[in-house]
Amino acid sequence: MRCAARHRLLQNNPGATILLVVFLVGALFFALGTVLVRRERAVREPVQPAETQEQRLELVERLAIVGQPWCVDELRVIREKDPDPLVRDAADAALMVIASR
Repeated sequence: MRCAARHRLLQNNPGATILLVVFLVGALFFALGTVLVRRERAVREPVQPAETQEQRLELVERLAIVGQPWCVDELRVIREKDPDPLVRDAADAALMVIASR
């Protein structure tokens, strides 16, 4: 048995209309917030933790222990570019240790 008039959800139920509007506004805010957060993350540079002198010296020591050709390349970069003379001297010493093997 069918009714003579079709019931439409939004015409006959004002609560459903309000719920739909609230949902659409919430979806709009969610999309806007997502876009803003992604844009902010894309603009910011990744933050690198500051390495202490002790950590850099430990890195040089470990590179000397491994002694592979890629370690030699890294030690040369450290020797040329590190601002701390103590770390540069340690890199020099590590290169001599690797060369003497």
